[in-house]
Amino acid sequence: MGAERILTVVLMLAGAGVASAETVLTPFAGVAFGGATDRSRGTYGGALAFVGRSTGVEMEFGTTPHFFGEAGDSEFFTKNDVVTLMGSLLLVTPGDDVKIYATLGAGLMKTRLEHAADLFDIDSTDFGFGAGGGIIVFLGRTVGLRGDIRYLRSFSDLDGDGGPSLDLGSVEYWRAVGGISLRF
Repeated sequence: MGAERILTVVLMLAGAGVASAETVLTPFAGVAFGGATDRSRGTYGGALAFVGRSTGVEMEFGTTPHFFGEAGDSEFFTKNDVVTLMGSLLLVTPGDDVKIYATLGAGLMKTRLEHAADLFDIDSTDFGFGAGGGIIVFLGRTVGLRGDIRYLRSFSDLDGDGGPSLDLGSVEYWRAVGGISLRF
C-alpha cells in the first residue's frame, strides 16, 4: 500500500471518529525547555480540539517570549520569541471523564530576534512539527484539567533550489503545559 493510500485511510478514520466529536477549548500555560532555548522559559497559548471516541483533530497556538534569553541576560538579542500555529491529529483512549491522548501535527513556527544595536533582525516563518501526548480529566460535564508535553521542531526553510525543505531546522524544544479545558 502506497503512502498516499495510507494517508487517505488515516484521514478517513480520523474524520469518521470526529464526526460526532466534542469540542474542547483549552487555554494553557507552562514551560518550554531543552533544545535551542538557553534555559526553561514561560510559554502560553490555547488549543481548540474536536475529540471523538478514539480520534480527534486540534488547532493550537503557542508563544514563548524571551526564547533565546532575556534582554538583561545578554547584550546580543533584546526582543525574541518563538510562536507556533499547529494542526494535529489526536489518538484518544475511549472514556468520558478521562482522556489520554497522543498527538502528531505540523504547522508554522515563527522565530523573531532583534539585535541590541539594531545591526540586524531575524523574522523567520518556517514549517515545523510537533509530537507528544497528554491527559484531560473532566471534573464535571463541562470543565476539566489538561496536562500536555510536546516536542516541537522546525524544518529548515529552503533547500538548495530555493524551495521548501524537509531537513530539520535549528529551532527545537520541549513544551510542558497545563490548562483548564472547557467541553461543549
